[in-house]
Amino acid sequence: MTSMAVRYDRGSPRIAVVNESKRVDDAWLARVVRALQKQVDRDFFPLWGWRAELRIGRRAAGRRAMEIRILDESEEGALGYHFIDGVPRTEVFTQNEAGRPVEFVSVLSHEVLEMIADPGANLYAWGYYIKSGRHYKAWIPYEVCDPVQGRSYRIDGFEMSDFVVPEWFESERERGSMKFSFCNAVKEPFEIAPGGYVEAVVGKRIREVWGEKANRKRRRHRAKIRARLAGLGR
Repeated sequence: MTSMAVRYDRGSPRIAVVNESKRVDDAWLARVVRALQKQVDRDFFPLWGWRAELRIGRRAAGRRAMEIRILDESEEGALGYHFIDGVPRTEVFTQNEAGRPVEFVSVLSHEVLEMIADPGANLYAWGYYIKSGRHYKAWIPYEVCDPVQGRSYRIDGFEMSDFVVPEWFESERERGSMKFSFCNAVKEPFEIAPGGYVEAVVGKRIREVWGEKANRKRRRHRAKIRARLAGLGR
């Protein structure tokens, strides 16, 4: 039995939000976490069937909880990333690599939803990526916020990340037949919104596919985790 099977409760997960930032006030963070919980329960769960209970602090969440650490110092330009260390863990940063403060709540929302959907960073759908109007067969990871990166909506005054719905991963769905993201940012399966991206697995390599206006300098720690777990190259 793996350490994740022993320590991580997939059926009824908790997420510990651990504040290690000097910039973030605990009372303000409590308001953010309440808004995040509302997004999970009200918006994400009815569409995906998965949820998690967010708690502030490791002790409140318990030993079998996933964990999100809020830190000040960014790494390699990333504002947030998810990795596996016995249990799923995420680090979210309050400033960029130049030391400038950033609005990180939507990043926190992004990482919360992706941890719930694919805590092990090891789920894929057989589909395709779209480039210049053509479809190329590939394995597409269950990153529910990446395709609509940069799209957000407000809950209790905080910016929350848009996310794709499960049918976005189903190639047989017809274009325009339904809302393929919560904010209706894309119109068909596997479409990438302006500013979004996917990391498609083609053969034994990960191919980064960008939407219009996407930040192509973004370094993706999650891609490194997926490549290591699956024995893939980039």
